[in-house]
Amino acid sequence: MTGALALALLLAGAPTLTDPLTEAEAVELALRNSPQVKFRGHFVEEAESLTEAGLAWNNPLLRVGGLRYDQLVDPAIDRRSYGEHPFYHTSLALRWSPPGLGERAARRAEGRAKEADASMELALARRDTKALVRKLHAEILSYDTQLALGKNVIEQREKLRGLVQSRLDQQAATLLDQSLTDVDYLDARTQFAEVEVRRQAAYDQLLLQLGLPAGEDVALAPDQKSCAAPDDATKLAERARQANPHLRLLRSQTSAAEAEKRRRWLELVPWFDYFQVAYGMAGDNNPSYVAFQFQLTLPLLDWKGPHRQALTARQLGLAERINADDRALTDLVLRTTAAQAEQAALVERYREAAAVVERGVANLRKALEQHGPTNLFEVVQLQSRLLATQRSYLRAELECKLHQIELDRITSSGFEGE
Repeated sequence: MTGALALALLLAGAPTLTDPLTEAEAVELALRNSPQVKFRGHFVEEAESLTEAGLAWNNPLLRVGGLRYDQLVDPAIDRRSYGEHPFYHTSLALRWSPPGLGERAARRAEGRAKEADASMELALARRDTKALVRKLHAEILSYDTQLALGKNVIEQREKLRGLVQSRLDQQAATLLDQSLTDVDYLDARTQFAEVEVRRQAAYDQLLLQLGLPAGEDVALAPDQKSCAAPDDATKLAERARQANPHLRLLRSQTSAAEAEKRRRWLELVPWFDYFQVAYGMAGDNNPSYVAFQFQLTLPLLDWKGPHRQALTARQLGLAERINADDRALTDLVLRTTAAQAEQAALVERYREAAAVVERGVANLRKALEQHGPTNLFEVVQLQSRLLATQRSYLRAELECKLHQIELDRITSSGFEGE
């Protein structure tokens, strides 16, 4: 592991610096360095702060009135003395507007809904990043295995070409045998190059997700767990419905709609628009005084019926949205579990088939090396069959692993600590 990666892991607080990067360590590093996760985390903080800001009480207003120009400014201009009561008819007042009935509860519920929206986006970013890194980690390890298999196949094809050439010199083989082995060798090299390209693309994408510079040399630790058939689809579907990140948002939005609907009902109760306490200055033959003032809105013309009807429709729509999400998640889980079960069964079948074909190839190869009467076409055909079976086995194993990761993504909420 290079120095740059060691520094990155040290700054990220990863548990190891020298060993190959495990799947869990790769996920941890990607989550720490993900811009998507970081900026959505800041949005959650913003939403929480805005909720608190929305619950702040209104500041009172200081109102000053009755300041007369002829009593305050003219004497200063004319350089004459002020009267006995220059602030006659002047008043100082404090006016405060209280929140409406149910308004603070509606604001709080609306703020909680916005917090849930930001938290949901953060959870989705965490969940998708984790699944993507796990898939890339699995793909790279599978490609490494396929490349190791490809190197072995190329070596065997080169040996076979040498044996054919030797038998051709002894006039024990034909030019057709030589052409078959040459084509088979070129086919193995071509497939090896294709896997190399796919492996490099996955590796570059993994470095990007980990926040590491392009070209960084990172070793990956193999996953010791083999892919098996999934758990019961019904239980997985229930787990996916409970973990659905949209569920919290929809419930918060339902609560916000209920709080707003309650506020609309309370608006039918006469309530104060403001309170005011004023102090009037004394004047000629008039004492100072304290005055109280308030204002109410009388719900005589607008009964808020359409508002409540719209909020009721919103509540019903959110309830149906929850049902729709449950149905969609159940369908997705059923399809994914079926695909994983199919790939897991293919893994077992390909493993058994590869063992049978490999024994046949070994016998033919041994006979060929002993210069026995062996049909080279049968050797090439069996080797191609073995290679195809082994590749199919590795691909089925990878697909099974990818479906398993997808199921883990669907059945997890993405919220930190869950």
